[in-house]
Amino acid sequence: MNENRASPSHSAVSQVLTQLLSIHSPELGARLKQRLNAAFVASGRGYFDEKSLGFAKFSHYLSRMHGDLVKVAHEDGIGDILVSLRPDLGSRLNVLLSPPPSKNTRSEVIRNDVWQAFANPDSERKRFLNKKTGKIVHFIASKQSPERLEVESAKENFLEILPIATERQLEWMTEFLAGMSLPADEKEVLEGLIAKPYSSAVNVTFTRALGANSRAWRNFRTEHITNIIRRWVAEKEVTLDVILAQSTDTAVVPVDSSTEGHCKLGSSTYGTTAPSEEIPPRQQVAKLLELLSDDDIIRLVIPTLLSTILIKSRM
Repeated sequence: MNENRASPSHSAVSQVLTQLLSIHSPELGARLKQRLNAAFVASGRGYFDEKSLGFAKFSHYLSRMHGDLVKVAHEDGIGDILVSLRPDLGSRLNVLLSPPPSKNTRSEVIRNDVWQAFANPDSERKRFLNKKTGKIVHFIASKQSPERLEVESAKENFLEILPIATERQLEWMTEFLAGMSLPADEKEVLEGLIAKPYSSAVNVTFTRALGANSRAWRNFRTEHITNIIRRWVAEKEVTLDVILAQSTDTAVVPVDSSTEGHCKLGSSTYGTTAPSEEIPPRQQVAKLLELLSDDDIIRLVIPTLLSTILIKSRM
């Protein structure tokens, strides 16, 4: 889906194209686009999509916007374009190969409870934001509770937050996998995971199964959710300060994106607040398992671990 996708700037694409083609040129168009997307997703700078920029094909975009940088060739017997750097770049190549500037970040941090209100897929749970205090109030729709009474007794003070649809979160997973270059057996395992109904447990398992690509997935997902929260705040005319953490001096430790945590607006940093010392990986896994039911562990975690071990045994 393209509504939340902000493609990187043309100058950023020029720089990454130059870096990629300096390593391997000529390159098949499909493969180059995969590598381009992987680079941008991993750095938290968006997801490239030529259609959002008004071009029907990747080849059209390259020729029109970067024709001075790359050569696009169509050769008989090859069902794809071949893309290579132009040989006459000269000193310009050194400029293009310089490290890209880091993404501009802001110090504003979305509160953990606000993030969960949008990302938690529990359809039975109603969640509201108090416009004046910024407090998140949630309750089970089928049960009476003090929280429900609090909202119903002062409805004018509350805005309902609708959780992100599970179908949409599965679409993000599918979209992310389509842009990654992975071995066929690994991709098959991951595609099997997202064929199941979405839940926080599915997201935990998917993230872990990605291995070295898990950070790129967290960046990708975080960008989508952040955009949704930003748009909701603007539509509801809520003051941004209402949803932000009061203090931003606590460390943000990257963890699995199922453990919904603080998220810096305008950046890909995402995690839960914790001391600056990182939690050892085995302890992170133990904490994550505590969040899952026995059924989730049997249905999702164990099959994925077995598949991962099997893949590694073939290497």
